[in-house]
Amino acid sequence: MDKHCIQTEKVYDWVTAPLQFTKCLTISFVDDVLMDEVCGNFTLTNDSRELLWQSLLAEPVTGTIVLTLQQGDLSDLSIFINGEKINSGTGKTFSRTVRGFQSIEVVRTGDGILKGKYCLDLNYILPQGQEELPLDCECYTCFLTDGCCRKSDLTSIVCREIGQRKEVPVLLPSGETFILHEVTLCKEGCLGVKLPNGCVCVCAFSQIEKLLLCAPPGTSIQCEVTRFTCSVQMITKIKHCLCLEMLIDICQSVKVIYPATIAVTAQECEPRPPSDSISCPNQAENN
Repeated sequence: MDKHCIQTEKVYDWVTAPLQFTKCLTISFVDDVLMDEVCGNFTLTNDSRELLWQSLLAEPVTGTIVLTLQQGDLSDLSIFINGEKINSGTGKTFSRTVRGFQSIEVVRTGDGILKGKYCLDLNYILPQGQEELPLDCECYTCFLTDGCCRKSDLTSIVCREIGQRKEVPVLLPSGETFILHEVTLCKEGCLGVKLPNGCVCVCAFSQIEKLLLCAPPGTSIQCEVTRFTCSVQMITKIKHCLCLEMLIDICQSVKVIYPATIAVTAQECEPRPPSDSISCPNQAENN
């Protein structure tokens, strides 16, 4: 028998490590912000009061108010926003941006005629007109995706080493100290969640973990995800948003390897001849 050299990988360490973590996905059910502009004139005399604008919606409104007087002074005018009196100051122009804007009223304080113009730039946030999604976790399906809403397999999860390795002394039961290395691994991928209404939402995940391995300089880390499960564990509703908390379980095989060349004593093998009369030409005949 002859000796032959074979290129292979030397395994310094090999572990199967479970990884469990949570990922939160927020789903918003809000239409685009609607914008509107409301302008008008008003005339007040002798302590009169006028309601310039009032929202009839239960949804929040953000508004910028610009009020300009053609006759009179702001010191002779009381302004009420959402029923609360606002310091209007003096001069001819009043401007303010209000969140949760519901109404604006003006009151003439004292005698005489007061004339002015107002303009309101309003932003409405309206909920979508669709049925509410249930809060039952069993109605939601979680799965791996390629980021384009298509289901994917375990190979879509990227596992890579990041950062620098750190030597960690470990005390063995025999009393001997052995040096291991703290290795930082990062798992990256995409999750898809199918909603009860048939829509699919996609979110990315990235999880970092540290493992103690025998990983001396020159070695490389080979990480393979062997199992993946995902489930929605809790759903919280906040105004027009649903917050889905998902539990992710991963099993992985982590190897520390180094390229090596070994010599083996072996005999080269040849294929046996076929049992029938038809045979394949050898390589020399093909050439």
